[in-house]
Amino acid sequence: MDTADFPCFLDVEATGFGPESYPIEIAWSDASGAINRHLIDPTPIASWTAWDASAERVHGIERDRLVRNGWAPDFVAERITEDLGGRTVYTDAPDYDARWLGRLFAALGRVTPCTLEHIDELLITRLRRDGQPIWQVVQRIDALKREVATVSGGKHSAGYDVGYLIQLWRHANGEAVKMNHGVGPLPLTTTTGTFTRLKHADGTPLNDR
Repeated sequence: MDTADFPCFLDVEATGFGPESYPIEIAWSDASGAINRHLIDPTPIASWTAWDASAERVHGIERDRLVRNGWAPDFVAERITEDLGGRTVYTDAPDYDARWLGRLFAALGRVTPCTLEHIDELLITRLRRDGQPIWQVVQRIDALKREVATVSGGKHSAGYDVGYLIQLWRHANGEAVKMNHGVGPLPLTTTTGTFTRLKHADGTPLNDR
């Protein structure tokens, strides 16, 4: 499949589900299928102070790590706008992801530049044959998800979750499922397998370690 035909996918990790939660990690794929993933430094936004320790145990991202290695919120917003502006973007949790993405842009006084829809809508359009009952298509989608999860799951991270969505789309188009998402460049990792990006003391980025 030509990567120019790729839909765009997105996933957001946040501090929790409550009204004071905010995004701390956003990953998306651009129109070529390449995965972009950014931690977000919350300190430039004064109201982003709440922290849910139970949520941290799920996403595994410490607030100190965000301050050390996260990108400024306006930088992340600019990258998202450049890659996804005006597009329909697919996620497996559009209600939550749209809320957190909206909080990022609202905190910067901007309008969310893209529209989020559930990946199932995309898959139904791709897989449904004329006159086929929806329930049969949903069964096929559930089977595809189980197949892809066996090789693309296992790590709770926005980057890996976007890779899972890409693999799901590839598999729906008849391609074999591959380890490590099989698309894009993935962000570089440390020896422990975590993503990292360092910054100068003034907040400007260094190269990936």
